[in-house]
Parts: sequence; C-alpha cells; structure tokens
Amino acid sequence: MRRALWALLVAAMALLAVSVTHDATAQQDLRYRFRIDKPGGKDLPLALPLPTGDNALSRELWDVVKRDLEISGWFRILDSRAFIEPEGAGLRPGSFEWSDWDVPGAVVLAKTRLAQEGNVLRSEVWVYDVPGRGKLAAKAFSGPEGQVRKLGHRIADQIILAVTGQPGIFSTRLAAVSKRTGNKEVYLMDLDGEGVIPITRNKSINLQPSWSPQGDALLFTSYRAGNPDLYLADLKSAKTRRLSSRPGINTGASWSPLGNLIALTLSVGGDTDIYTIEPYTGKEVARLTRSAGIDVSPSWAPDGSQVAFVSERSGSPQIYRMSAAGGGAERVTFQGSHNTDPSWSPDGERIAYVGRDGRFDVFTVQTDGKKVIRLTQGQGDNEDPSWSPDGRYIAFASNRSGGEHIYVATADGRHQIQVSQGRGAWTNPAWSPILGW
Repeated sequence: MRRALWALLVAAMALLAVSVTHDATAQQDLRYRFRIDKPGGKDLPLALPLPTGDNALSRELWDVVKRDLEISGWFRILDSRAFIEPEGAGLRPGSFEWSDWDVPGAVVLAKTRLAQEGNVLRSEVWVYDVPGRGKLAAKAFSGPEGQVRKLGHRIADQIILAVTGQPGIFSTRLAAVSKRTGNKEVYLMDLDGEGVIPITRNKSINLQPSWSPQGDALLFTSYRAGNPDLYLADLKSAKTRRLSSRPGINTGASWSPLGNLIALTLSVGGDTDIYTIEPYTGKEVARLTRSAGIDVSPSWAPDGSQVAFVSERSGSPQIYRMSAAGGGAERVTFQGSHNTDPSWSPDGERIAYVGRDGRFDVFTVQTDGKKVIRLTQGQGDNEDPSWSPDGRYIAFASNRSGGEHIYVATADGRHQIQVSQGRGAWTNPAWSPILGW
C-alpha cells in the first residue's frame, strides 16, 4: 500500500502547455488603471464563469481555480448569480458580448474550456480586461486523464500571470505534519489543502520536514528508532533512509541553496549546536557554533553565504545570523524576550520568525534587525513560518480556529486564509520550490 501511494506521487506528470499568447500592452494598460502591485488587497473584481465542456469535470476544474484565486489574495471573485451572459457564448474575442460582463462589474474575465479526448484532458483559458475591451492572454493545456486538479492549478497560475505579470504559486506544494491518524506523520498537500499524500507511516513522532532545493527529497526528524534521528525521503525512488543518528538530537535540518550541505542541530557531547553535514552520506563537515547557550533552528540565506539560527547566548532565545562557515554571529531580533523559528526570505532581505507576546505570533524583520513587521495578532498561537519560493507569501501553523491548521498569508499579513482541511492537528509547514511533478 505504501509503495502504491509513493508510485501515485511520482507518477503525477507535469501538464504540457501546447499554445500561449500574451498581450503585454493590454496588461500594462490594466496595471496603469488599477493598482496591481502585490497580493493581499482582494479588490480586483474577477468574473469566473463555469468552463464549457463536460459538466462533472468542468465543475471540479472550476472549484480548483476559484479556490486558488481566493488563496492568492489578488482578486474579489464575483458572484456567478450576477452573470447574464447567455448559454452558448464562446471563449474567444468576438464570440461574446463585452457588455454582458459590465453588468456584474467585472474588471477581469477568465473564460475556460475543458474536454476529454480519450485518455487526455484538454483545456483552454482566455483572460480579458473587460473595461479595456482587450485580451490579456490565452493558453491551452493538456494532461493525462485524472489530472483535473493539476490543470486547475496551471490555469490559476496563468490567470495570475496574465493580470499581474507575476507567476502564480500553485505549482508548489506544502510538506507538513499532521495527527490525522493519531500519530505525527509527514504529508504532502496541494496549496489548497487537497491532494494529501502520506510520506511517513511509521506510527511514531515525525517532525520538521525540509525540502531539497530541487524539490525531489525531504528531510525530517523521526523517533521511529527511539531517538530523534534525521531521515531523508527520496520522493522519486520512494526510499527513506536514516541520515544522522548521533546520540542526542538530530533535528531542525535545513538544506543549503546549492544542495551540497545540510545544516542541523546536534547535541554531540551534551551541548546543543549547529553543524553541517553532507546531504547523502551524513558525514560531518563543520561545527558552526560553540557558545555556552543552546543554538538551534538553522535557516540558510538564499545565496548560501549566511545562516540564521536561534541562540540563548544573550540570556533568552533570540535570532542571530552568522557566516555559513561559522563564527561572527550578529544578533537580529531585539524586540521581545522569546524569538524563535527563523526562516530566511528568498530575496535575502528579511527573516520571518516567531515571537512570544503573551501568545506566539509571526513577525518578519530586516536582516540588519530593523523594520519589524507583525503578521499575526490576537488570533491564537501562530508558529512555524515558511516562505513561498517567490517571497510573496508565508505559510504558518495556527490554532485560531480551535484546532491546529496551516494558513497562508501575504508577506505583509494583509491576507490570511486557512488551507489545511479535515481533522487532525496540522503543524510544521514547509513550502516547496516550484515543482515539475
């Protein structure tokens, strides 16, 4: 059963774009007339009529696209009950009336089509600037039967790209920990919380998944052998093996951007410090910290030159950064007496972290310690921040709804939405790179 689930994971193939057109002038005109600079405003009215084609599959496709666009924070999805376009209207320019979309107040119109030809699904998306009466983009996709959800994610990304000029984030996944079976196991999920696939089934405690730079492997800590050891799950070969089983803790692993090193926390000799090891042999490369206080939770800078981490060397947990070779640590956080869980932004300019102010909340800070931004407040405990690969969003765990779930927020905290679904506590989200499978 476990191998079958792995096979299902690795067999999911990327969809093939078969045609694309893009009107850059129309996009610039739209951006000039409306403020479209970053997600979170949810103020650009978008009409998303049901796709033409097979009814059951079309509805499934529409649900995926709509949910993705809601998560993105770019748009206000218009109520379809306000649509007056008659049946039989087409997707292409000249096959529908612009005025039909003035009535519900659409600024952006995304028209789609889905058809099944044998074992192949074929879809189109046409994106329009309604007030400007112009086409922003058109693209066609094809994919294997049963991949409606992947088609939906690709279409949502194309709509976002057509309107904003910025790639969408729905060719990514989240790794996270859930107790849905009663044990803490590692899972993968689509960004909308669906498509959940188990990575571990060892009925033990599994924690802190971390993606390889290529998105083909996961690191995680597991107590399956009785000690908190570090494991590597190869997502293509379906093999999992123990990478570091040194006495004490082997936890908080973080892959370097080039994939040639892993930083993690070890308690060799009783002291808790940051080390680097080789990714596939587990051989120790260097010890990066030697302070008397506890040093944990390494996070690499995107250029691989520095590592952020948590240290108690000043008397309380604070965020520091140091050279990737170790030494020369500089303190980054100065507000509050308990700051943990650093996550370096993809552009290298900010570090997300968790601060305790009565409850636990998510903050970001410039790497020089200036300009702290608070993302959460007054909504339970919020922990485990992880950046999207484009740096525009942060995933985190929160118990604001009573149970623990994964949320996605824009990097300024304006737009926050729950993405994990169902029972079971969800924690430790780790955002993947852009995936091709």
